[in-house]
Amino acid sequence: MKYVDNCILAFKSLSSGKHIFTFDIGDAFFDSFENSEIEHGNFSVEVILEKRAALLEFFIKINGNVKVACDRCLDELELPVNYEGRLLVKFSHVQDDADDADDADDVIIIEPTENEIDLSQFLYDSINVSLPMQRVHPEDQCNKEMIEKLNELRIKN
Repeated sequence: MKYVDNCILAFKSLSSGKHIFTFDIGDAFFDSFENSEIEHGNFSVEVILEKRAALLEFFIKINGNVKVACDRCLDELELPVNYEGRLLVKFSHVQDDADDADDADDVIIIEPTENEIDLSQFLYDSINVSLPMQRVHPEDQCNKEMIEKLNELRIKN
């Protein structure tokens, strides 16, 4: 699963210090993930990379909107998504070093010979965890025909 080259950041040739990357992701990004709940989405992404000798630290901001199915009526629902987070990338030949990290969810271990990192999966996961647990239209905005049908089929006690 490869998306677009703009989610792949080449860091080897960068000097130590901060580097800023900005790019947009859209429907093609979500199409590249199997069984994605997100039907459509448009996002602006800002990545600040702080490169150090043995560590890469990414500060990531994602802002945009997604379209998902409403949990109640199954019609399309547009939701805003805003995410700010941090990702640490450590260099090691041993994957067990991730267990030593304070927060292994935000730490990736890569081989010291790597010269680029694909942020696609991290961005996708960050957007998904930023979605609310219940995805429903505001009151009285669901598909009325679907709500009527659900009420007809409801088991009455």
